[in-house]
Amino acid sequence: MLLGLLVLVVPGRGDEAADKQARLTPDECERLVEQFVNPGKPPFTGKGKPILPEGVSKSTIYERQKNVGPAYDKLSTNIEVALPILAKHVNDERFSYVYVQPSSGVYKTESVGGACSSIIHAHVEVHQQYTRKSRDDEGRSDSFSFIDAGCGGTNKWWKTRKHKTLAELQLEGIEWVLRQEKPEYFKSDEDWTRAKTALEKMAKEIRDSRKPIKVKHELRIELE
Repeated sequence: MLLGLLVLVVPGRGDEAADKQARLTPDECERLVEQFVNPGKPPFTGKGKPILPEGVSKSTIYERQKNVGPAYDKLSTNIEVALPILAKHVNDERFSYVYVQPSSGVYKTESVGGACSSIIHAHVEVHQQYTRKSRDDEGRSDSFSFIDAGCGGTNKWWKTRKHKTLAELQLEGIEWVLRQEKPEYFKSDEDWTRAKTALEKMAKEIRDSRKPIKVKHELRIELE
């Protein structure tokens, strides 16, 4: 899901004053999601292309999707207000942007719903700081996903959790991971034990503070 993005995920408490200043209204979140919609048509059909079609330039692509990044980052910064709006749009199939998948070098397209889903996963699945492992030198990785593997996707996950706080959602995901057996992509029991210890510490921090782990998650679209 996060392929093709340069994602900066930095857990921390952050500046509460800055958070309050940046807070958006639900209507503003809706308008920002609308900025995900590309004014042009997808430059190609299918799952991906090794090269851009003739007559399609990178400069044109960047120009048409220039509003996506700022809107994405603002919604990510205001995740606690934006979450219900993002969840509402996860099935939005309208075309949003073109990116290059690092693992293959293939040009791919992302939908509005895909962009919304990426923000949700980044802020809810905070356990992935410790459970994500690189699979190879081409940018592919493995990780647990409570939303997908534990709940059957964002729609089913959100349906019964609309009234939970972000802190509660993060904690639920961490606790689910802690109940799992060591995944095959962890090379040793010691690595898995270290990851679980870090997750237990993260869970305790959420329980004690009753606040979510702050995540800096930004969209950087690469076409090279």
